[in-house]
Amino acid sequence: MKRLSSTLLFSLLLCACGDSNPGPSKPGTQVERGPRAIPLEGDPNGLFWDAATATLYIADDQNHRILKYRDGEGVSVAATLPDAPADSSNLGEVVRLQDGTLVTVRFGFGTAGAVLFVRPDGTPGTVPGLPMNRRRIGLTVTKDGRLLDSYFVRNNNVNVGSVAQVSLDGTETELVGALQKPVGVLAVEDTLYIADQIAGKVYRSPLSNPSALSTLATITEPDLLALGPGGALLTGTRQGTVLRISTTDGTTSALATGFQQVRGLAYDAANRRLFAADHDRDESNGTTHFLQIIPVD
Repeated sequence: MKRLSSTLLFSLLLCACGDSNPGPSKPGTQVERGPRAIPLEGDPNGLFWDAATATLYIADDQNHRILKYRDGEGVSVAATLPDAPADSSNLGEVVRLQDGTLVTVRFGFGTAGAVLFVRPDGTPGTVPGLPMNRRRIGLTVTKDGRLLDSYFVRNNNVNVGSVAQVSLDGTETELVGALQKPVGVLAVEDTLYIADQIAGKVYRSPLSNPSALSTLATITEPDLLALGPGGALLTGTRQGTVLRISTTDGTTSALATGFQQVRGLAYDAANRRLFAADHDRDESNGTTHFLQIIPVD
């Protein structure tokens, strides 16, 4: 499929860069519930819906930046991140802290892993002193404001994965070990959920004792996690399906299908719509990545 024209791209990306604290949508703005596929000049991975500002934040896995989507405004650049290493620009999940700071993680392929942030005034930075061999993907914020990330290191082609508590001043303390490839991590009230892509498991544990894991669901290659309608978990698959996971008994069902490869997800409960990062897994005929907007009725 063809990429966006330069004129359309300019109109989409015309923005106030560094504006990480926009206000709510203007009165009378039409809410786009979809279904709609928005082509992106970038590769979406982590998504975060901020209900207070009616803004979706998108980690651009291709261009080392954070995009944003707002009804009536479309897609624009929220921030360009610092210190993008050659061939290691890949970003994972993105979250927004209570003070408006945006945080994301860089995968880094074993040499350039990092935790990155953008302050509310638009100032970007890199958390200092963290091991760069950690391949970071997942990120979540607990209800008491703690920041947790997931990562793995590769030793002799064997993955050793963890979930840790990380602070922007430069500490990263392991909470859960002995994982393989923890991709999704999500804190919901007093419970921690972890999606391990290689193990094919979604685990849960109490945040008071994060290492006390139990298996909630068995899924082939689960990806990033999000909270969905009715308190269910959501994850995407490489086969283009959005899966709903019951937090009661772990049963799974397809919420939406027919996409390319679903990565990050975010749910707007007020407008009952789902955002999905739709990754083009076949670049042989050109590359088109989409932000999918899916109505949930």
